[in-house]
Amino acid sequence: MAKVWFVRRHGERWIAPTARPAYEMPLSNLVFRLDLGPQRWLSDERPEPEPCEEPVDPKSLQRVIVETSPDDLTDEFTSFRVGFYDSPYSPREVMRRLGPPA
Repeated sequence: MAKVWFVRRHGERWIAPTARPAYEMPLSNLVFRLDLGPQRWLSDERPEPEPCEEPVDPKSLQRVIVETSPDDLTDEFTSFRVGFYDSPYSPREVMRRLGPPA
């Protein structure tokens, strides 16, 4: 299952203010809805978790990053690789496209 992270910038790093991704679903459900493609590969480094004591409104975060694992890379997605991909959509738009986070 691919993981969708909502993150914010903190210096040189991307921070995930929760220890859990906003969504976990098959990559096939995300590619077209989040405009993902091999050209959007960022790296194989995950966003750093920074759990907050107070709840964070996902709409206040800046970026959406999708994490892929070896299990996601089926014959349909041979041009993808394990790592992290950038979606051009904001967390607000992703929630509109995918529904409320779990």
